[in-house]
Amino acid sequence: MGADGADGPDTAGPESTTGTAERRGFLGREALEIGALLLAGGAAHLLVIALGHSEGGGALLIGLGAALVLISSAHRWRRQHRGGPRPARRPRGTGGERLWRLRVAVEDLPGGLAALTSRLAGLGVDIRLVQVHPGAGRAVDDFYLTAPARVGPDRLRGAVLRAGGRDPVVEPAEVRELSDTTSRALSLAAAVAAGGMEPDGALAALVGADGAVRGGPRREGEDTEGLAGTAMTLAVPGGGTLTLHRGQVPFTPVEFARCRAFVEAVAALAAPARAAD
Repeated sequence: MGADGADGPDTAGPESTTGTAERRGFLGREALEIGALLLAGGAAHLLVIALGHSEGGGALLIGLGAALVLISSAHRWRRQHRGGPRPARRPRGTGGERLWRLRVAVEDLPGGLAALTSRLAGLGVDIRLVQVHPGAGRAVDDFYLTAPARVGPDRLRGAVLRAGGRDPVVEPAEVRELSDTTSRALSLAAAVAAGGMEPDGALAALVGADGAVRGGPRREGEDTEGLAGTAMTLAVPGGGTLTLHRGQVPFTPVEFARCRAFVEAVAALAAPARAAD
């Protein structure tokens, strides 16, 4: 009995209080709306009677109604055509967006890449492809991204520097570069094996080099392979060398290893054809 008596008031009290509050709120709201409606109706009635019994009152009512309709229509038209965000004008000849290649060194610390991508997103940039070249203490990242026409190389570099990136290099990119490295390497190797592309051009396409220059035979014991900023020299079958170069973006050790593996793969594919000859 004691338990039942204790539970009864706790359960019934809040429900009855809530129900009473809801009823009071409901009646108060209804009374307010009815009062406002009566006031508006009475004012309209007095206005119609006053103007209707005066000379020219009907014409005045018609004129007021027409003016209100015109003002309301003009306001709605202006809000629809000027109130919303205007579409960005596309500069002539740019197509509205441009594809860029951004290479930047990022400290190999948690959150470093997230800060960079957040800055780029703030500019309206869409990242299409990311290639990471790990190194000692920091990574070199290649971003292939589309940016609005208003966002040029200077703004991209500024965003990267504010996010803590180092040595940013921005240059125009082509749509054909938007494929992962493995797929591109396999496609290029198949083209070389089929005779549709020369190995020099395939290597240049693999790393986005501007050109390739053949060198003479190496001396015995001489090691001419290596990296020198925007130039990379590789040993090729037959004893010669091939130097790849590009204008702004330095080569990385990862790209050097990738190119060496590509040369070996192409040589292995060409070996059966030479043996058959």
